[in-house]
Amino acid sequence: MAFVDGRDKLREFMIESISQPPLLEGVYRGRVIKIEKGMGAAFIDIGIGQNAFLSRATSLHEGGAIIVQIAREAASGKAPTIRREILISGSYFVYRPGGDDVRWPRSLKSGRRRDVLEARITSWLEDGEGWTIRTQAQYADDAVLSTEMTALRARWRDATDKTSDVPSCLLPPPSLVERTLRDRVASESIILVDDRGVYLDLTTKMKRQRPDIAANIQFHDEAEPIFESYGIADQIDELTDRTVDLPRGARLTFDFTEALTVVDVDLGSAGAKGRVDDAILATNMSAAMEIARQIRLRNLAGLIVVDFITMRRREHKRKLVDAMKRELKDSSVPVDVLGMTAAGLIEITRRRDGPALHELLTQRKAGSIQPSREVLACDALRQLLRTKGASGFRLIAAPRLASLLRGEFELAFKETTRRLGGALSLIEDNDEASFRIETEDRTGT
Repeated sequence: MAFVDGRDKLREFMIESISQPPLLEGVYRGRVIKIEKGMGAAFIDIGIGQNAFLSRATSLHEGGAIIVQIAREAASGKAPTIRREILISGSYFVYRPGGDDVRWPRSLKSGRRRDVLEARITSWLEDGEGWTIRTQAQYADDAVLSTEMTALRARWRDATDKTSDVPSCLLPPPSLVERTLRDRVASESIILVDDRGVYLDLTTKMKRQRPDIAANIQFHDEAEPIFESYGIADQIDELTDRTVDLPRGARLTFDFTEALTVVDVDLGSAGAKGRVDDAILATNMSAAMEIARQIRLRNLAGLIVVDFITMRRREHKRKLVDAMKRELKDSSVPVDVLGMTAAGLIEITRRRDGPALHELLTQRKAGSIQPSREVLACDALRQLLRTKGASGFRLIAAPRLASLLRGEFELAFKETTRRLGGALSLIEDNDEASFRIETEDRTGT
């Protein structure tokens, strides 16, 4: 999923991996496996093959059953984080079963809009439940708001009324697309979808959940894949590059360790023009804008240390820190610019929101960083869809890639075959390092 600006420049990019389906917001009935008394925490088996981490584990005992919700995805070898408070999110409300209050967003803490909305929803509230009002609720009509409240209550009732094993999933997590449209898309946004099944499903769901954006969902009915049509594919290919070029010859270099991400700002060929204070500040300010963009695009998290070009003036350092804060202010994921150290490094912390992009798209092999087999599979299918002028195709693939296309990527392979008119065969080749495509012309040669 790609967010672009008015000039089709990539602003944010998100992936939902078939091999790593989303867990965020899923509700599970789990079993306590281990209590960590020194940490006041516990590990809970929720049936996903990896025990989840609960930080506040008071009044629990090993072997006991508990209902929990995924609060943070697993990433970088860390277990998924869970919470005991259940939050069932809709487009306009968040239902908190067992709560006893109504919480309001900052934009509606007081004022006429708050008073009007509060008067509208008060009669719908019931005892023994909590609600969080979302900002977009002020723009919806009464029928939509009332319907969503009823639906959220029903989801929780249906989930808890049924008899289920321990461990088991009570409420499956929403897909990345559903969660993003629910939380991140403004009513004036245009949403383009190039998969007809996804388009029909989203249109149906959004008419019920987000009627303000349902009419903005459009089907990309073109032979050329959507990312190629809008020039996004090349921008995506650059997201795992170690270096990023800046104007006037400067560049950024990204390095990743277990503990932190390091970003180095280098003058490059721009340094040949001399180290003028104002010119260095201008380069650093340009770098700050691009670093903020790359943090979002690459989904970097944890501690991020940026080594900007050294500046002598105190006011320039202050301007740079302020610029970094400004560029990251509207991040959808909590982020904090801690300031500049005595060594001239700016430290940033960003909450982990699933795997970083390089963790999804690359793998370390034989001391080098290479594309993951999922990336190779997607690349092969995209190349097939771009190939023209042939009546038949043979995809010659390495065994590890062929097994993926027959397994987790089977539906994607079948959809590609359908778009190519059925003229696609998969051949496994032990001597092939990744894949190659062979075509047949209309005479069958």
